[in-house]
Amino acid sequence: MNPQDESVFQKTVACPSSSTLLLYRTKGLPRELVALVRLHLTACEFCTAELALLAFHTAPTKRDDRSPEIPMNLRILAESLLCQSSKLRLIR
Repeated sequence: MNPQDESVFQKTVACPSSSTLLLYRTKGLPRELVALVRLHLTACEFCTAELALLAFHTAPTKRDDRSPEIPMNLRILAESLLCQSSKLRLIR
């Protein structure tokens, strides 16, 4: 088997973006683009596999946009380290 005959399993510049594939999956694309994506999917194994993975995608909620809470013991440690660091700068 010649290595040049093997197709590479990766996204190419001709592939639609992940967000476009997600819109395709959720029926949020205009009809013209749906036809183009459908045609692309008939020839691209990578995008077909990515589309299957996007079936597990859930839209982020407002809560996901916030930074996670810092555990209290880590916050105390960070504040003490920052406080020590600023004291050392004042001494120098």
